Amino acid sequence: MRQRWSVLSVFLCAVLALVTAQAWSEDKPAAPDAEQMKQMMEGMKRWLATIKPGKHHELLDAHVGTWETSFRVWMDPSAPPVETKGVTQMKWILGKRFILQEYKGEMLMPDETGQMKSVPYEGMGTLGYDNYRNLYVGTWISNLQTNLLTMSGSMDPSGTALRMFGEMDEPMLNVIGRTVKYVTTMKDKDTLIFECFDLHASDTYKVFEIEYKRKK
Repeated sequence: MRQRWSVLSVFLCAVLALVTAQAWSEDKPAAPDAEQMKQMMEGMKRWLATIKPGKHHELLDAHVGTWETSFRVWMDPSAPPVETKGVTQMKWILGKRFILQEYKGEMLMPDETGQMKSVPYEGMGTLGYDNYRNLYVGTWISNLQTNLLTMSGSMDPSGTALRMFGEMDEPMLNVIGRTVKYVTTMKDKDTLIFECFDLHASDTYKVFEIEYKRKK
């Protein structure tokens, strides 16, 4: 019942906003006529159809759980990656519309002398499906950045590989808006691989990967 009243309230606000806009654009305020009301109802129906989680969201259910992570970063493509460990929790939020990921671990960072050292790393991300744009969408923030990363893309027909694109700034290179590709692969029910590729270098230039192993 509460959800029904919530949707009704949004509908009434939308109608009021449209009527008010029309009133400002005309000499005299006028209530919407039958055709306008019909258009409003059709628009509201289309909008309501976009807010319901569906089959695309269900494909993300395999991500839910507690995972132990191996974070691998390639500083030099010709050398082995540096690796740190962590733990992440993934859970549904907002009525199974988004997956919330909460990550805790370590990251190797250069200090003022250029020496690499391990520092605490915490991050939070969201992953969902935008019914209106027909795209998977994601975000990422952490304690080692002040920018918000966003990404969007599509799932392959098997439902096991998600390819998304976004932008990443590179302060060390003084570059803003570097295009990157993110590939999430469900190898099996207990193994998840997240990879980041720098498309400015090449389609296969891997910057880092995170291997998730389901904690049992």
